Amino acid sequence: MPPIALISDLGTKDYFVPSMKGVILSINPKALIVDITHELPKGGIVAAAFTLANAIETFPDGSIVVAVVDPGVGTKRKCILLETKNRMLFVGPDNGIFTLVAERFGVDGIYEVTNRALMGPQVSSTFHGRDIFAPVAAHLSLGLEPSEVGPELKTINRLKIPRPKRDKAKILGCILNIDDFGNIVTNIDARTASQLLRVGDSVHVRVKGEEFAAKFVRTFGDVKPGERLCYIGSAGLLEIAKSMGNLAAAIGTYPGDEVVLRRGVKRRKAQNKAR
Repeated sequence: MPPIALISDLGTKDYFVPSMKGVILSINPKALIVDITHELPKGGIVAAAFTLANAIETFPDGSIVVAVVDPGVGTKRKCILLETKNRMLFVGPDNGIFTLVAERFGVDGIYEVTNRALMGPQVSSTFHGRDIFAPVAAHLSLGLEPSEVGPELKTINRLKIPRPKRDKAKILGCILNIDDFGNIVTNIDARTASQLLRVGDSVHVRVKGEEFAAKFVRTFGDVKPGERLCYIGSAGLLEIAKSMGNLAAAIGTYPGDEVVLRRGVKRRKAQNKAR
């Protein structure tokens, strides 16, 4: 039986997440339910797309995901089921949250969830996670064919996530996510970073008008506590951090903010002063 993974911005203080689990267990008492996270930024679709794609990468083929980051709940946005080429099933709003899993795993089918028999007895206009997504996921875990949830769609809504840009002097990127340590995850992949930076380089960083020096290193142990660093994180993307500190909170930055990296600026300034 495939696991059902839950990811949301609902938090854990309220009844929201337990009520989704209760719905699933009422339909499939043997369901294996796994929490990815419920602490995503409120309405943070980009952060949700990033977290989902990287977390689900280690799950077994055939896993089912309920995704509830849904600021458009109750509007005309569609409820959808996305099937990827590795047979994973993703149930949630058609608001771009499945952009990165579609890119990473490929799309095998898309369906609009319209089959009323698969939903709760009453559908709230503000909680489709409990009344639509969770019961559909439970039925899928019992062997329901994806095509039975509703009509097939040709495409999903996709986020416009910019690609990093590089020239001889700098790399221009943006923030995709901020983790719980306050480390800043950018959209700059390892290959792009390696075209400008080498381990040990001094890096001039600009984020949201804040400018500071950092060192491009392999890991946190390569700098002293309190120092700022750049490194390739576990998702294969360049991250910016403060060792033993919360960099994002210190500079007040958020997903979507622009990031500019330049190599060796600090060293060149010193040379200019010498002249």
